[in-house]
Parts: sequence; structure tokens; C-alpha cells
Amino acid sequence: MTLLDFIIIMALFIIAVYSVTWYFLVRRKTIVFIRDYTKKLEELIKPRDKEYIILGYLVGYRAVYTLNDDSKVYVLLTTAPKLSLFYYPIAKLLRREDRVTIAIKPSTRWITRELHAISRKEHKLKEIVLRDLGEDINHLKNTTMNIKNEEYEIYYEDSEDLPFLVKTISKTEIPVYKVSIYKKQNLLLLTTKASIENIEETYSILLEYLKKTSKLLTK
Repeated sequence: MTLLDFIIIMALFIIAVYSVTWYFLVRRKTIVFIRDYTKKLEELIKPRDKEYIILGYLVGYRAVYTLNDDSKVYVLLTTAPKLSLFYYPIAKLLRREDRVTIAIKPSTRWITRELHAISRKEHKLKEIVLRDLGEDINHLKNTTMNIKNEEYEIYYEDSEDLPFLVKTISKTEIPVYKVSIYKKQNLLLLTTKASIENIEETYSILLEYLKKTSKLLTK
């Protein structure tokens, strides 16, 4: 065995050990993150009932929460593919990160106006909105706006909602990738980076939008 062969073998051995160590450290960190995020979210919304669908091993989950007033809160939590040391840099380049979409379907309020704001970097999110809207998109106005150095494509029904949109995104520290307000489905949702520190603010933004774009149902 030459010196070069020995160096190569030792380098591969060190990389293998580091890769295995990385896997178990990130695995534990991801498990703790999902557990703590879910616990804090449940403490915040206080659901009467809950249902989880696990998406895959440490991938995340879909959840449906039923609140005391029969309103529904839908959550899609996904984690970035960090378990592989070698793929992680690629995932970072592809802007893969821990993300959450939280949606509220109120039982006591009815959404009166449609609005969708999507970061122009988020091509997949835009595809989802366009697919959801179908031909209804022809009845919405369309514009682009720069908010906090981020370009947003906006589909809206009432121009009075635009100043509130700008104000809301400008004052928050959390990254807003998509805000969607579906009038027909009576549904309002927000997609952002999943962070335990940001749960309360994320939910607060949703409640502000709900109050702004909906009316109380009269019995």
C-alpha cells in the first residue's frame, strides 16, 4: 500500500464517520423540532379534536384541527432534506427549508374577497394557486409589487386590500412566501418558514387577514 492509498482510505473513513454522525445528530434535531413545533402549535390554537397524516420518515405531516367553534385549522409541515450530509448543500441551493402552511376555515365568519400574493421566486406555489383558481383567475386583477425587497405577484378582487397586504408583510420579520384568501372555499392560508419562534406571529397574521376580509355570519 502506497502513502497515497493510505491517505485516500483514511479520508474515506473520516468522511464516512462524519456522515454517520451527521445523520444521527440531524435525525435527533429534526425529531425534537417536529415535536416541539407541534406542541407549541396545539397550545396556541387549543383544538377540540385533531387528526394527523404522516408524510414520511421525518418528512413532516398534514394535520386537521377542529376548534371549539367548529372552525378548522389545516397545517402542512415539511422539513428540509438534511439527513444526508452530501445532499444538504444541494438542498440549500434549491432553497429547500423547513416550511409550514397554515390555513383557517372559519365557521362563524364568511370571507368576502379573493386575494393571492405569491413570491415570484416560488414557482411551485404559483402553479398551485393557478390550478386552484382555474378560469376564476380571469375575474381577478393582477399586479406585481416589491415589498421588503421581495417581488410578489398578486391576484386580487378589491384594490383596498393591497395597502393592508403591504403593511402586513412589511412589518413582519417572518418570510411570507404565499398568502391566499379563497372566497368560494371560505379559506385563508399562509406559507412561511417553519420556526418555533414564529408560530404565534404566523397565526396572528392569519387572524388579522381573516378579520379584514370576512364578515360575521348571522344566525
